[in-house]
Amino acid sequence: MLKSFLRRNTFNIQSKFLNTLFLRSVFTGSTTGFKLPLPPEFSQIEDAIEVFKPSEQPASISYFTAKPHYNDLLIYLDELFEKYRNAPKLKRDKNSPTLWILKDHLGSQLGLKLKSNQYRNITRKLNRLDIVVPETAPKLHDFLELFRRIDLEKKKKELEANKTPNRYGVSYAVGRRKEAAAQVWIVEGDGKVFINSVPVADYFSLLKDRETVLYPLNLVDSLNKYNVWAKVKGGGTSGQAGAIAHGITKNLIIHEPSLKPALRKAKLVTRDIRSVERKKPGLAKSRKRYTWVKR
Repeated sequence: MLKSFLRRNTFNIQSKFLNTLFLRSVFTGSTTGFKLPLPPEFSQIEDAIEVFKPSEQPASISYFTAKPHYNDLLIYLDELFEKYRNAPKLKRDKNSPTLWILKDHLGSQLGLKLKSNQYRNITRKLNRLDIVVPETAPKLHDFLELFRRIDLEKKKKELEANKTPNRYGVSYAVGRRKEAAAQVWIVEGDGKVFINSVPVADYFSLLKDRETVLYPLNLVDSLNKYNVWAKVKGGGTSGQAGAIAHGITKNLIIHEPSLKPALRKAKLVTRDIRSVERKKPGLAKSRKRYTWVKR
């Protein structure tokens, strides 16, 4: 309605608007601050003129783009790069790249579905900023923390490395092998080993299983130096023996970190991931076949 009215009466509106300004100048001496009431026809003209008044400008230059939040982030990262262009930088280690939050998570924060190339653009700019020396730009690295992904494996290793015995001198660790899992406690003592509240000699009837359990202690000549308590479940006897040995190894490192190189050389520190291969249909075992019979 208003547009059609303006198209039909453009000349009349312009002339009446000029007359209005003239009347204001006559009565008040200026074109603003008119105090006298205007005729009803002039109020309609002033309502129409409101359409042509300049509207408020958007806060962002990306307001009219398809993805303003994404474009704003790129612009801000470019501004930060220009700001810290001459700042001292670290030498990046290609073997341990920075982990940034995943594409879906970042897209949800920006309120859009990021494409792979858009995610690469953001991470490329973040990597350029990440090499700035933290001491020279603490605020920059506080901002980058918003985009870092928590490395759970790294956190777990750090916690393991910082473990210490409790105030009673007892250390605790979990060992695993095949389907068995063992909770192991160690404290300085005279060499007693109990498994599920049973002495090791009574729990394991096979000599090789008992030797597997005590092998970490024998390797570092600590058989009569520590007492061991273990709770184990799952798997068979060989798996349980390997799980307890793994737990004892981790506890020895907590008590004496200097023993780690010797234990690692004996391949006791890292969990043995080998397990029985599953049986295949049509075969006797995982790979063994039935005897072929001609008739």
